[in-house]
Amino acid sequence: MDTSIWGLVTIGGPILLGLVLIFVIVSNRKHRNPREIARTEQATRDLRERLNEEDKAGGS
Repeated sequence: MDTSIWGLVTIGGPILLGLVLIFVIVSNRKHRNPREIARTEQATRDLRERLNEEDKAGGS
């Protein structure tokens, strides 16, 4: 009996993990709209600019 439970965990665990990952990826892509994507891109650009300015100010 102990072997059958271990086999279930070994085989079923990765399958369950894969299904959960697929669900999360599909759910995440479905709920993003162009406005959220644009806001994220702008925040990324702002952060990169700020970090570059800090590097230039402190690096010399």
